[in-house]
Amino acid sequence: MRVSSHSPKAQTEDDAGLVLAAQKDPASFEALYNRWVIPVYQYFYHRTRETSRAEDLTSQLFLSVYQALPRYQHRGRFAAWLFTIARNIYRTYYRKDQRETPLEAGLHLHTAEDSAGRDHEADEIERLIRLIQTLPEEEQELIRLRYVADLSFADMATILNKREDAVKKALYRLQARLQRMMEEIHG
Repeated sequence: MRVSSHSPKAQTEDDAGLVLAAQKDPASFEALYNRWVIPVYQYFYHRTRETSRAEDLTSQLFLSVYQALPRYQHRGRFAAWLFTIARNIYRTYYRKDQRETPLEAGLHLHTAEDSAGRDHEADEIERLIRLIQTLPEEEQELIRLRYVADLSFADMATILNKREDAVKKALYRLQARLQRMMEEIHG
């Protein structure tokens, strides 16, 4: 999970400036690309578990964004617009290839703890992965958008066509439910 040093408002303002610059001068698109390429790639990688496929989908996305950018009107939700396109590109890919790797297959954790600590942590992560795999796709998508793509609740709400408070509540309830389930596993 990436912790952002900018507030959501600052990120929105940054995005607005980057979009405006890219609309005025296509050579400025590189800054917008650099701002979003890692979250987009991570999103696709967690969906496909294939480096080359994630790279292809990321390229497709940025080509689509580049082509559509002149018509884009910034209303404070560039991330939502971007990830709506990403979801649509992924859906097209999935329908075409009929394959998906679960979100959980891509979880990696690197710690400096001792071996026993790492083993215990790895066991805990494996249990959590198994629980997440049992979730409906809609709940897995909440996890992807929040913790893989690192989107704000407002952007998630726009993408999912729901109210921000409903998205926030759904994710918090999901987290609480997963925590209870993990505690039940431990007896």
